[in-house]
Amino acid sequence: MRVRFRWIFIGCLLAIPYVGTQIYQNYRPSADWEQSAEGLTVHMKQDGVERVIGFDEYAVGVMAAILEPNSHEETLKVMAVVLRTYVRYSCRNGTMAESQWLGQPWLSAKERLAKGMDEEKLRRAVAETSGCEILYSGEPILPLFFYVSNGKTRNLSDVWGQTLDYLISVDSSWDKGSGDYMEKIFMSRKKILRALAEAEGTGLSLDQLSESMVQIVEKDAAGYVKQIQIGGQVYSGEAFRCLLNLPSACFDYKVKNDGIEFTCYGRGHGVGLSIYGANAMAEEGKDWKEIISWYFPGTGV
Repeated sequence: MRVRFRWIFIGCLLAIPYVGTQIYQNYRPSADWEQSAEGLTVHMKQDGVERVIGFDEYAVGVMAAILEPNSHEETLKVMAVVLRTYVRYSCRNGTMAESQWLGQPWLSAKERLAKGMDEEKLRRAVAETSGCEILYSGEPILPLFFYVSNGKTRNLSDVWGQTLDYLISVDSSWDKGSGDYMEKIFMSRKKILRALAEAEGTGLSLDQLSESMVQIVEKDAAGYVKQIQIGGQVYSGEAFRCLLNLPSACFDYKVKNDGIEFTCYGRGHGVGLSIYGANAMAEEGKDWKEIISWYFPGTGV
């Protein structure tokens, strides 16, 4: 028995270096972080593996996911600064940024290559804006962004109730030139009722989707739906568009016999920076600082 325990003990000792190596590989900062002068890190979990990566690597992966291969270099710089500010804002209480809470898509080097992204351009944009953050009263802002507006961005207060002086409606008429500016979506009555019932637990019936029972209660100054009423049930425009997976809360509708046709303008929540608008400004010759100042009024870098 002593011999058996002795071999078990020796086996455990031999296993320690292997287990330790696995833990180190999973949780150690990547080489990108070790070479980063900024010290910002993001905790990620990908394909079941948890690891800590430096901001540069995180930003390159996110930028590749949300931007197109032909995006202007100034747009890349804008997004590098926006993401750096977002991570810093998320870490303002001393906590490590978690990718799942940051909520941004991320592409690996292999995926970036497959999408046709220029790795050198991405990394140059991050490097050339190193240390730059968007500040308001000396503090990093909440730099919200989205894809395309209806021609104007929205006040934060019209979407989520709270007020931030730099998240106010500004003109973004460039967005009207986007291929994603307008989209018509038809949804059957049953699909609409199922989506609302699953999320809200409401007991709406087919006849409550008649023209007289569907009404936009209020739109904000930018033209987005703030409230819509269906069969006595009132939804915020943003909640409604998320429940039905509409591209935007800026929509008109037409009730038909078998469903509702929505005509939507823009893509995303509409608050903060329009990615399409930023790229259009860059194409006109505006630099990244001018673009940030336009979409986040009163801020500095």
